[in-house]
Amino acid sequence: MNKEDYRDKIEEHRQSFEDEQKEQSLSRVSRMNKNGNKNKKPKNSKRKTPLMTILFVIFILIPLTILIYFWKFYEPGKTIEQAEKDTAEQVVELDPSEASASNQDKKDQDGQADKKAQEQSQKDADKLAAEQKAAEEAKKAQEAKKAEEAKKAEAAEKAEAAKRAEEARIAQQQAEAARRAEEAKKAEEAKQNAKASTHTVKANENLYRIALNHYGDGSEATLAKIRAANGMSSNTVMVGQVIKLP
Repeated sequence: MNKEDYRDKIEEHRQSFEDEQKEQSLSRVSRMNKNGNKNKKPKNSKRKTPLMTILFVIFILIPLTILIYFWKFYEPGKTIEQAEKDTAEQVVELDPSEASASNQDKKDQDGQADKKAQEQSQKDADKLAAEQKAAEEAKKAQEAKKAEEAKKAEAAEKAEAAKRAEEARIAQQQAEAARRAEEAKKAEEAKQNAKASTHTVKANENLYRIALNHYGDGSEATLAKIRAANGMSSNTVMVGQVIKLP
């Protein structure tokens, strides 16, 4: 039974009490009329509430109601709204089967609400766990990507260093080969110069033939150069004579 039903019951009892009082008053009036009491004026045919009823309500019914309220429902520190709510919840049910059904419905509703709350809590927990797992996997993937990039960068750096080292080695080898070739060339030229710096005149040789053999050119200019190097005034040479070849 809810709060409105409780108020309706109270109003019913109050109305029935008032009707009963009215009936008693009317019966008294009827009895007085039968006994020949004609002192009252016609206008005052309706009697007011008897004094005993007023005294009963003031001194018995109202204090008793207050006493019952304080005994059953009043708790210090509660507001009027809370007291009314507790009163509505604690009203004695007239129909036990209805009270049992109401309590069962309330239990079922509470059970369904608890079940829904548990399901929602489980869903939230699963969602949070999935989000945490996704975040961890994303973090691991990011770390793996960074590690792979660092590994690639390190490999590229090593490859670049190896390339530079190989280029330096090749350049060094080429420089060494060039230096050796230059030294060999200089040695060959020195050897050739040493070889060609002097010539011993053999039989049947003349200055023209010597110039032609050593220079490939028997012109007068070449002959003049040989004569000048040896202080000769003519092209005449003798067997066994050593001449300089500039």
